[in-house]
Amino acid sequence: MPTIKLTHSCAAALVAACACLSGPLAAAETGTAPLLLSGRWVQNSDHWQASWPGVAMAARFQGSAVGVVLNDERSHYAVEIDGQPVAQISPASGKRTVWIRSLAAGEHRIELIRRNETPDYVGSVYGFTLDGGQWLAAPTPPQRKIEFIGDSFTAALANLSNKRDCSDAEISSSTDISQGFAIQLSRQLGAQWQTNAMSGMGLIRNWNGNLPDRDFRTYYARQLQTDASSKPDNHWQPQLVVIGLGVNDFSTPVNPGEQRSTEQRAKDFQAAYRELIKTLNARYKTPHIIVTAMKLWPDDQQRPNVRAVVDAEQAAGNQRIHYLQLEAMQLSACQWHPNRADHRQVMQQLLDKIAAIKMQW
Repeated sequence: MPTIKLTHSCAAALVAACACLSGPLAAAETGTAPLLLSGRWVQNSDHWQASWPGVAMAARFQGSAVGVVLNDERSHYAVEIDGQPVAQISPASGKRTVWIRSLAAGEHRIELIRRNETPDYVGSVYGFTLDGGQWLAAPTPPQRKIEFIGDSFTAALANLSNKRDCSDAEISSSTDISQGFAIQLSRQLGAQWQTNAMSGMGLIRNWNGNLPDRDFRTYYARQLQTDASSKPDNHWQPQLVVIGLGVNDFSTPVNPGEQRSTEQRAKDFQAAYRELIKTLNARYKTPHIIVTAMKLWPDDQQRPNVRAVVDAEQAAGNQRIHYLQLEAMQLSACQWHPNRADHRQVMQQLLDKIAAIKMQW
């Protein structure tokens, strides 16, 4: 496998404008649309909030026009009707309604997916509204459930891009986790997803040693990354967890003055990874866990350290943990990130691995 060189995978909350199907401010009430929520939402009195990427909201209705009511100046959203993309909502300030009109008469399903991550900002989604028609029962939650834990690769940073040198605005507008491997895999399997991914963050060490006072674990324990008091919903019980951590821990050498040596980084990484697995097994009643790794520039440290974690877990009797080495990728998107073809490749590798596991779910 050829060596892969990575530049930084840290993405700040970014704003870019793109064409979207929009309309006037909502005059109608959003009503009481029965919703199917996926991902880490926080419900308030009349709206929902999220900071993690890939959160989704779905409803069923009968009618020819439906609107999305939101106030979010930092997030991009994808809107789908009956499983087909119909609109992209770009960031904008102020409460507004984005209308989808001229639908064929009859029953429809609308789904709203938050395309990008904003770990330091929380927008508001007020739900859906109708112009005529009526709400139907909420979509049935899939029995299969998958949680994805990772960094910018899992968050699908700039996956729509076809160049490595990008502006901040280009990174923002070319990120669409709904076209990333996590959501695409979930749809292939008919599964509900939760995508807890954070660019630039490592399990114990962030890209290039940035922000040494925090790491992925700091935020994974939160429903909203901006709120240290918010805790994940304990009703979420996935049968499968896919973990892709270590790119930021190992893709840059330890700098002079960092708190860990190269040797200590490896020891702490393995210990923290096993502690994460212990936490997941306790919270989710021993799910199957697939951990991924790839060959990284400069010294291929992710693979042996992740492999060591799996070997130690299996030696201790954990037979529900599985190692997957990712094949070499093009990494031709912004800042050496996976492009759409890379995401399809990862999705297929995961599909093959899940088939080999023969999960009973």
